[in-house]
Amino acid sequence: MIKNLFAALSTCFFCGVVAAQAPSKPEATKPVLSFIEGIQFIKLAASNQATAVKTTASDSASFFKNDISNNLRKTLGMALGTFMPFQFKYAILLNESVEKISNVMLYKTIDDWYGTRYRYGGTSARGIDCSAFMQVLSGYAFGWMLPRTAHEQYRLMTSIKKEDLKEGDFVFFNTRGGISHVGMYLQNHKFVHSSSSQGVSIGDLTDKYWSSKFIGAKRISGNAEKLPIF
Repeated sequence: MIKNLFAALSTCFFCGVVAAQAPSKPEATKPVLSFIEGIQFIKLAASNQATAVKTTASDSASFFKNDISNNLRKTLGMALGTFMPFQFKYAILLNESVEKISNVMLYKTIDDWYGTRYRYGGTSARGIDCSAFMQVLSGYAFGWMLPRTAHEQYRLMTSIKKEDLKEGDFVFFNTRGGISHVGMYLQNHKFVHSSSSQGVSIGDLTDKYWSSKFIGAKRISGNAEKLPIF
């Protein structure tokens, strides 16, 4: 019964909401979590671009308005009394205990996009670049609207020490001059990003390459705007 309830919740909870510029995957591979799909950002923080809100998922919007707390999101997967397969997958990838893969929305979103190829300027499942993936991931998992480029995202956020990084913080790199690459920190020195060589994948800050390219760690502050349905 609980599994059926969760399946029903998932249908209205995750369906129909990637930005208008990020079309959904083909039907055969469409993510279960299509949170930003069908919604246009009201305003991109740190810019003057504004668009009208448009949602095709009234059920999802209504559900999200009912005070979906972080604690609920983190414990949603455990409500079934078991862990879901993707939680074990990321526990292995991050070399952490499965209990620490508790932000179900975050890791399910990552899993839906995992392996999507990199495409410079891309914003869809056919190919996505690092900053567009951060827009998608931030919106899905935390409800934040981010500007389009890594440089704009860097300017929007508050600097933190590398040793203070927490799940959901951002890491920035100089891969081709200036602030040219961004990822989201997860746990145990690992971060998720869309890399030019592997697409959406997990990187390690202790890797020689990434440690040499690292520019800084950032955290979203009050300067970023929330998605309108939250």
